[in-house]
Amino acid sequence: MLIVSYQLSAISYQLSAISYQLSAISYQLSAISYQLSAISYQLSAISYQLSAISYQLSAISYQLSAISYQLSAISYQLSAISYQLSAFE
Repeated sequence: MLIVSYQLSAISYQLSAISYQLSAISYQLSAISYQLSAISYQLSAISYQLSAISYQLSAISYQLSAISYQLSAISYQLSAISYQLSAFE
């Protein structure tokens, strides 16, 4: 009977050691989960900023296209004037 009691005590000790290790692993996983949540939040903020930048760049691109169109029109008008002036030479 003493041997059985000793064996049960040894098993209980081993289970306690395993329980301690699992608790340590659980703590580490919680810390990793917290870090990943923080990273996810930062990435969301970056994504929002990039979307805002993309919108601004699209607006700038639209404005530059409008300016390009106006410059083309001016260039056409100057070409017409140049052609008319060359007719007087």
